[in-house]
This record gives sequence, C-alpha cells and structure tokens, in this order.
Amino acid sequence: MKALFEKLTFAGQSSLLVRRFKMPYFDAPWHYHPEYELTYIVKGYGRRFVGDHVDSFEAGDLVLLGPDLPHFWRSDDEFYQSAAGLDVESIVIQFPGEFVQQGLATVPEASAVRQLLGRSLHGLHFSREATAMVIPHLEKLPNQSGFRQLLGLLTILDLLGGDRDAVLLASDGYQLAPGAAETERMKRVLEFMLTNFRDEIRVEQIASIAGMAPAAFCRYFKKRTRKSFVEYLNELRIGHARKLLTDADMSIGLVGIDCGFNTSSHFHRQFKLQTGMTPLQYQTLAKEK
Repeated sequence: MKALFEKLTFAGQSSLLVRRFKMPYFDAPWHYHPEYELTYIVKGYGRRFVGDHVDSFEAGDLVLLGPDLPHFWRSDDEFYQSAAGLDVESIVIQFPGEFVQQGLATVPEASAVRQLLGRSLHGLHFSREATAMVIPHLEKLPNQSGFRQLLGLLTILDLLGGDRDAVLLASDGYQLAPGAAETERMKRVLEFMLTNFRDEIRVEQIASIAGMAPAAFCRYFKKRTRKSFVEYLNELRIGHARKLLTDADMSIGLVGIDCGFNTSSHFHRQFKLQTGMTPLQYQTLAKEK
C-alpha cells in the first residue's frame, strides 16, 4: 500500500481550512500533506509522532507542521475502551504553501511569520506561555469566516513568531521528499510498538510485522527515522515514564518496570540520557510545578 497522502479540499475562495474535532479518540493515520498545519489539543492525551520525533501530548499542546512532514497523534490505550467514557477534542488549521510564497513573500511586516513557517518544516512545539496568548484567537477561529478568519490566523502566527522557547521536533537531518512519505508498513510498525512497548520486542519480531528480514528492517527503519529501532523504542518508553512520574502515584522502580525496562540501572541510564536528569529529579520537579 502506497504512502498515505491526505488531499485537502478548501471551500470556495477560502485560503485555509479550520475544523474543530470532537471524537472518542484521535484516529488519523500516519500521513502527510503539502499544506501547513497548526494543531491545538483542547482535550485528550497520548503520543505525538512528527517525522522521527515521538513525545507525549496532553490538553494545551500546540504544534505547527510544515508541508510534507509525516505525523499522527495517537490517544493512549484507555481511550479505545468504550467503558472508559473518555473523549478528545482539537482545533486544526491547515493552509497551503502558496500562502507564504505568494501572499506574504513581499510583505516586510510578515518577516517573523515567514521565519516561523520556515522553522516549521521540522515541526514546532510551542511553549505554554505562547500557547496561552493565542488560545482566545484559536477558540474563535472555527466560528469565523472569510477575511476575518484569515486575519485571525495571521494574528496567531504573528504571536507565535515571538516564542523563543518553541522547540523543533523532527531532527535537523530529517527530510522527506514530496511523494516519498512513509508507507502503510511503517504505520503497522509504529502501531505495534505503541501497543507492545511495555514488553520485550525483539528485532526479529518487529521485522516480521514489517514483512522484512531483520537486517533489511533495521536499514529501513533507520533510513526513515534516522534512529535505530532500539533508540526509538527507548524514546517511547521514556515518554511513558515521564507521564507516570508526573501523574501517577508509583515508585520509580515500578515506573521503570511498567515502561518495559528489565533493570533499574538501564531505566535510570536511558532516562538521564534523554531528559538530562534522573527519574527522581524529574519526579520532584514535576510535583513542585
């Protein structure tokens, strides 16, 4: 099955597509499109995949993606259980590349917005402070239309352009040629990892999910994510550990076990490698906040 390419349809003379989604869980597949996308999570939590980057997300998460950058948001497991009574909500704004190339290219006052959109080619995650400034504008946007809606988007982008704490998501070396996005095979691999990361996953096992020999799979995975399978798996596990250390009343030892680490030393080593602090330091800081 070829790469999942999303074709967006813009109504009438509209320059952007603004939608508010309310559903039991986030269900968009691993996909890409030539438009920019600004996604605000109103309600829900889970894991966010952008290019070769994976991290947790929760309500208040705001991300800007550039054209042809593969991505998807996946709700945590409990959202797929009907008895849990959970649901999610998001505001998604999409607009074409011509918006910058033709509409803003010669406008001196738009230089900060042009720089912002240039940085978004690798994905940008905005700080809580910047997000708080634009939430009132984001909430109004789905109910607006025409030029007022366009002005609302420009206001949002202008405010976000001043966020010095915005974080790049995909690595500097990550590039996606248009028309060569990840295949359905990659989606199967990611879904399997998300479902089973707490357990031991052997390379032979995940390679069989992809329908490839282990050596070929390792090359395939590294080429598309710029990380080894083990590195990517550890990022998933540490992302889950960060959530547990922040929200759950669990000992650090139990957190490591729940995340799939066989030994405490391995858990501590990986956690410090990815966060720059020990699990205890992270937990203490999270509780102080």
